[in-house]
Amino acid sequence: MSKQTTGSGGRTVKHAIVIGAGAVGTVCALNLQRRGFRTTVLDPRPAGHGCSFGNAGAISPGSVAPIALPGMIRRVPNWLMDPLGPLFVRWRYLPRVAPWIARWVAASRPGQVELSAESLKPLISPVFDEYERLLGPNAFRSLFRRHGQLYVWESDAPSCTEKIGHALRDHHGVEAHWLQPEQIRQLEPGLAPIFQRGLYLPNNGQTLQPLTLVETIVELLRAEGGAVETGDAVDIKPFDGGAAVHLADGRQFEAETVVVAAGAWSARLSSRLGVTIPLETERGYHVMLPKDSELLRRPVMHADRGFIATPMDNGLRIAGTVEFAGIDAQPDYRRAKSLLSHARAMFPVLQSETLDYWMGCRPSIPDSVPVIGHCPNAKSVIFAFGHGHLGITGAAMTGRLVGELAAGEPTTAIDMTPYRPERFRESLSIRRRRQGLAPSAAVSLG
Repeated sequence: MSKQTTGSGGRTVKHAIVIGAGAVGTVCALNLQRRGFRTTVLDPRPAGHGCSFGNAGAISPGSVAPIALPGMIRRVPNWLMDPLGPLFVRWRYLPRVAPWIARWVAASRPGQVELSAESLKPLISPVFDEYERLLGPNAFRSLFRRHGQLYVWESDAPSCTEKIGHALRDHHGVEAHWLQPEQIRQLEPGLAPIFQRGLYLPNNGQTLQPLTLVETIVELLRAEGGAVETGDAVDIKPFDGGAAVHLADGRQFEAETVVVAAGAWSARLSSRLGVTIPLETERGYHVMLPKDSELLRRPVMHADRGFIATPMDNGLRIAGTVEFAGIDAQPDYRRAKSLLSHARAMFPVLQSETLDYWMGCRPSIPDSVPVIGHCPNAKSVIFAFGHGHLGITGAAMTGRLVGELAAGEPTTAIDMTPYRPERFRESLSIRRRRQGLAPSAAVSLG
């Protein structure tokens, strides 16, 4: 496929290819289309049917705390010994994932934690404004609900790790309100009376159906002249002025700009370009309860057990857990069934009889900060992946940044320094200086 076409008035229209039809990829594509590119999205699956399909749907502008926090390493051995616990590594996969886990442990140092929080805040805090800009007010109102998010604990007192998360939210001005048991029941009367503490984040929210969100973005893309093609990208070959994307079936697409937004599959493509990114697959599970969406008014995170319940337009979704087994291993639906047992304790009565189980692959970076920026070895290629647990939340600003990068414009929305692919070659002290932070952590982390 040729990379340039001629538009009205004889002007040359540049072509952009986006690899990945999830939330991040489709948001990038729509931004590119609106900046004058003729944009094609490539994915072997239907749009939105990868990780975006089954995520919890929470929109979390207040989630500035990274996943790796000080003190968490002490809990890992117990988690690993429980095959149905919140974190599990299949033993055959342990040698392969061990280097990533080591980097994850290193990312829990206070200095790195503060750096990660500083990086996440500007990327996720404008999420609702960015989606409304992208979708228009009518579609935005039909797809999003802004009723806040609730964290609940059965435990009486916070752990050291939990205290650090609260300190980070306080430092970054995230509005949050502590609730007593009776206040929890007033806010969410459908919950069992087992929770001793609650934290309400009024500025968080949700999408009513992640798949519908992605499909709506695709409809807008097509209506504005973009395209979505079924194809499995296996290689990228840069050339002067662009790059060629090679598909598994032998086809080839050429464009001035190629965006790698293939989620957990992105590391395979970046490695073909000679760039090593510490990207690992955190496999997550969910169970759908189609008759129980009325039990909640907003997403509720069971913080002790590490899962979230979200009311959606097609039922109540119980989502969570982390499993390291690689992209290609078969799902272990016992993990989804364990979520159901937790849900039965969380809600006194569940009506659903027919249940749907699902597994997807989160694309995760040890420090929880995604990779967004030009490929160091090929400026015609832009990376946009590694959003981990914040895919839909981080997608909105990511798409805007990718559009500006591809157009050669200054990225005026936020500073791109924290997300550069080159950052993994640098020491923590250098990265802190680049972001204007002191050499050691300034936030009191417990």
